[in-house]
Amino acid sequence: MDGATRRAGSPGGDIQSGLTPGMANPADLWQFCLHHYGKPEVKQACLRLQDEHQGNVNLALLLAWIEQHGYGLAPESLTQLKHALSRSEHLLIAYRHLRRELKPRVGSGQYKKMLNFELSLEKFQQQDLVDALNRQTWLTDTASPLAYYCRQLSPSARNLYTSLKVTPAEEEGSNHDDTV
Repeated sequence: MDGATRRAGSPGGDIQSGLTPGMANPADLWQFCLHHYGKPEVKQACLRLQDEHQGNVNLALLLAWIEQHGYGLAPESLTQLKHALSRSEHLLIAYRHLRRELKPRVGSGQYKKMLNFELSLEKFQQQDLVDALNRQTWLTDTASPLAYYCRQLSPSARNLYTSLKVTPAEEEGSNHDDTV
């Protein structure tokens, strides 16, 4: 396999406190996303996933988040998560396209307001994803749901997994941060 199998109890795959099956919190996901997306290599991979492979960044980050905590999902659960996007995805894509089109025509203050509004749409989408996630069965002995999602998008999108996942060093850092 491509190194994307994660097992509870494996190095970097230990289930960490703070995320319990069926009890995911949108605020915790948002904080994880802000931190993880803030890494240049993750941001670049997310934009490639979105722009070149028509993937959903919020879904990819949610999958990275649960994987970081040692959880996975069955393929049918991933289908349910994708279905949860249906309410917001079209609106978010249309707004993102409009924002990008208007960028050269608006001032920086207006553009920042547009970005902030898009972030609110992202938060609403994450709420829908977390609600759907909490209705799924979480697994602890399964292949990476994030790697599976990347492979579903396209053969070349599978290469994005390495940049999108949380590395064991980051996991150790997040464990340390929880105790401070």
